Amino acid sequence: MTTHEERRPDASPASPESRASDALYTRRAAIYDYELMPVAPLRREAIAALALAPGDVVLDIGAGTGLSLPGLSEAVGPAGHIVAVEPCESMMHQARERVGVQALATPIDFLTATAADAPIAAALGRRRADAALFFFTHDALQDAAGLDRVLRALKPGARVVAAGLAWAPPWLPLSNLFVLGAAMHSVVRMDGLGCPWRELAHRMKEAEVERRWLASAYLLRGRR
Repeated sequence: MTTHEERRPDASPASPESRASDALYTRRAAIYDYELMPVAPLRREAIAALALAPGDVVLDIGAGTGLSLPGLSEAVGPAGHIVAVEPCESMMHQARERVGVQALATPIDFLTATAADAPIAAALGRRRADAALFFFTHDALQDAAGLDRVLRALKPGARVVAAGLAWAPPWLPLSNLFVLGAAMHSVVRMDGLGCPWRELAHRMKEAEVERRWLASAYLLRGRR
């Protein structure tokens, strides 16, 4: 029988940024699935880019309400393992409900914590992950400590995919108006939107970035 466990980090004082992020996503939790419906094709592309195989171990960083979990579970199957990391308890509650309703067969660890605080190594045990997904997780991508913890949990050569918003070139003002409106509604840190993937790509062996939606979004593929 598949088990879906939740592990929490040791209690530590939350930073003002963490409290702001939790408040933001708690407010959005009830309508988050509807807000993210337009990006479903990009989510599918991002999951496909991970090139997962049955039995793989994958990290879902900033898992939100678990919208990526069905696709990840389908790819890795019952012999695989998913570690879902999400600091907002309201979002994670919906992710756990989604897993129960859809009866996903893959064992899943739910880590209600930021990437910097999540006990990822403990969740993996003796294994290291084959892949990691960062889907619309701008704030997590600006957190150097969190990125370091995630990448330490990956095998050498593990696949990493990230997708999200980014400033378009200045000659695409409508794209940037869209990014501004979406970012003000969905991220705590506006800094880094010019190159949201910089800290991640800097830590990887190789990384390739493609732009989407008139350059208002990006898709990064790379390896640890």
